[in-house]
Amino acid sequence: MTKELLPEWPIVQNWGFVLFLCCFFISTQLAGKGWRLFYSMQQDLFWQRYRSSIFFDSVDNEMIRKLLLVFQTVVLSSLFIYCVFYHSAAVPFGSVTQMFWLLGTASALITAFFICKFISNTLIGNIFFQRDSVRLLNRNLLSVISLSGPVLFVPALLMFYVKEAYSVCYYFILAYFLLAEMLIVYKTYVIFFSDKRLLLYFILYLCAQEIVSLYLSYKALVYLLIQLQKSTLWLQM
Repeated sequence: MTKELLPEWPIVQNWGFVLFLCCFFISTQLAGKGWRLFYSMQQDLFWQRYRSSIFFDSVDNEMIRKLLLVFQTVVLSSLFIYCVFYHSAAVPFGSVTQMFWLLGTASALITAFFICKFISNTLIGNIFFQRDSVRLLNRNLLSVISLSGPVLFVPALLMFYVKEAYSVCYYFILAYFLLAEMLIVYKTYVIFFSDKRLLLYFILYLCAQEIVSLYLSYKALVYLLIQLQKSTLWLQM
């Protein structure tokens, strides 16, 4: 951290508290009546359900609640990126303006990634597979993204405020992202490619849908880091 900008760190912490508080209120929706939504998403992911079941077991305001949880996932993932960038000294500590610029840009990239995943799943899926299967996969993907918010809350909070907990939380979040990606790959295989004769098509689909999208996301984060370094150098001149 640069000494000139160090006085702004308490302000950054205060804004971080506001963001975490908003995420906490979103998480509380899973308490009380929200347990039905949590249970429904777990059923989607960990129990084999009939494809027709996507039209049943609807929870009150299910889509609104899931979108709020997706928003929480986007915010916490952006805070994770923020902590990684500054803790690794990839860029020096910046102002509150830089914080919101980084969080806003990272949130936009993550949101675009999620939207592209749903669009590509829908377009490719409707061409080669049944529509019910495509809807089921998108439902599973939405469940994974929605459940990620409550899971990421505590590790992201500790990364932001407790320096000693950074390494443990960092590897925990990376491991969770890996497990979530593996779960999506597994659900894709079960829904679309359960026939062993389709294994080659599954590998091609995996390369086109998962590996390419992750690579593009990595390049976008590298570009974001470069732009942030340039803006920081310009401010210090």
